[in-house]
Amino acid sequence: MPAIKQSCFRFVAVSHRERLEGVAEEIMNRIGKFTFGWCAATGVPYAAAPGIFTALMDMIPIVVSTPAGIVVSLVALSVSLPVAIATAVFYLVFRVAEDYLIVPRAMKFAVDVHPLVTIRAVLVGGALLGIIGALAAIPAGVAVGLVLDEYVFPKKERA
Repeated sequence: MPAIKQSCFRFVAVSHRERLEGVAEEIMNRIGKFTFGWCAATGVPYAAAPGIFTALMDMIPIVVSTPAGIVVSLVALSVSLPVAIATAVFYLVFRVAEDYLIVPRAMKFAVDVHPLVTIRAVLVGGALLGIIGALAAIPAGVAVGLVLDEYVFPKKERA
């Protein structure tokens, strides 16, 4: 796990990397704890396993959050149908809040990218190239932003 995280963090400039590492660790810890807490409270067996699974899957925000929620909901089905439905609703609310409110704002501070650019880049990258596209989307969005700021906008302002 540490090697995976370090290779992902290499996409971020060194000046922003420490801040991003802290934010990413906090997000993964909270998500794992929320899932563990929900599963423990609802009686889902082996509550730690879905928590760890969700924290690992959450390394790829937006794209992998839905499959993680589906898997945990299916595990909750072993308890009862109402618990599985409640788990699916819990994941839906939690994921929407995380994927569209928390992660984009964290990326804005970590790599200085507007939250809407983050969401659009990950959605477009995921739609075009799947998981690889989603992983490369934010660095690509940063690169496009830098090119625009460095070359396109100055020429437009001079003209």
